[in-house]
Amino acid sequence: MGNVIYTGHVPQCPHCRKPTNRTGGTRSTTCMYYPPHYNEKGENTNPDRNTTTSSWNCEECNKPFTISGNNVDGFNYKN
Repeated sequence: MGNVIYTGHVPQCPHCRKPTNRTGGTRSTTCMYYPPHYNEKGENTNPDRNTTTSSWNCEECNKPFTISGNNVDGFNYKN
């Protein structure tokens, strides 16, 4: 379904494709430790890549949707 589009910090409904009222639901995150490793420039070369998955419900079209991803690789809509 593609990359998540945000209205502020809240994911936009992929069905309506416009800002609507949304209700957040369950949220889960994988739990793997990524010890930070910094190069000579002070850049973390081992960033946290735990995956967060959260469910939402659009109050306009009444369709549920789910997003999944992380802050490094980005978030995508799931089917």
